Amino acid sequence: MSVQNLLILLLALVALAAVSAVAGLIGYSVSREGGSSVSTAIGRGGFVFFSVMTLFIALLAVLVPAVT
Repeated sequence: MSVQNLLILLLALVALAAVSAVAGLIGYSVSREGGSSVSTAIGRGGFVFFSVMTLFIALLAVLVPAVT
């Protein structure tokens, strides 16, 4: 794998982490609107973030070998 491919993969990971962070913020907001306390809402937002990030990493683990 060349340096250019590794940089593109890193850029993809950063972009997917940003999308995951937005999903986590949405999860936090939905939890707060539902009447949860702040600490519970942070926990649920974190759960959403890590769930989405795990999904994206699994997707990359399938796509990267198929592309290279």
